[in-house]
Amino acid sequence: MQVFDRPGPVNTDRVVQVVKDSAALADTIVVASITGESALKIAKAAGARDVVCVTCPQGMAWEVDGMTTGVFADIPELRVCRDRWMEEGRERVPMEIPEEARILLDAAGVRVIRGTIPFFGPSFSMRVHLGHVSSLDIMAKTLELFSPGTLVGMECVLMAVDAGVVPEGIPVVCCAGTERGLDTAWLVRSAASANIFHPERGFRFIRMLAKPEIAETPGIGIGYIR
Repeated sequence: MQVFDRPGPVNTDRVVQVVKDSAALADTIVVASITGESALKIAKAAGARDVVCVTCPQGMAWEVDGMTTGVFADIPELRVCRDRWMEEGRERVPMEIPEEARILLDAAGVRVIRGTIPFFGPSFSMRVHLGHVSSLDIMAKTLELFSPGTLVGMECVLMAVDAGVVPEGIPVVCCAGTERGLDTAWLVRSAASANIFHPERGFRFIRMLAKPEIAETPGIGIGYIR
């Protein structure tokens, strides 16, 4: 297992190598990738392996004015990204895969999944708009104690199974990061979101492959423009 000194995109290339070295353990690689860049790196490294890119739902964006605290202020690479957006006068940065990246993903045979994030649907709206914290929020924040990528990696596998592109009950290598890039990788057993806690077919974390030593987690009140 790789343990990184700190979280953030600085670890992306090392996670790519970890995933490449671990690819034989799994039938499929699932990558959380907002812009498609990380998924393309994994696809290039993984060769003929089946790679699925799970990206953000329709309409999500970063609110640049709200990035004065939290991970975009604390993690150097994210701070540089935020400062560039501020210098460009951008207020809203869409979380989406550019058309040129989609063409490259298609050419590499990478399937792209976009759908409702299991812990970021109605419960998120209840938290942000109604001030109500649900059991799903507590589950999500507990997973983030390992790293935000642990939560996101799990969500992406659930989404890929729900979308019908990954079967239930198979070993999957999943990787994700802290807002951008990669800093976490797991070997897991896939499941549909409705079967997370199923006693026989449920989702399971099998082996941690890479993570930041100390994770930085976004605040529970974080909001994304829709």
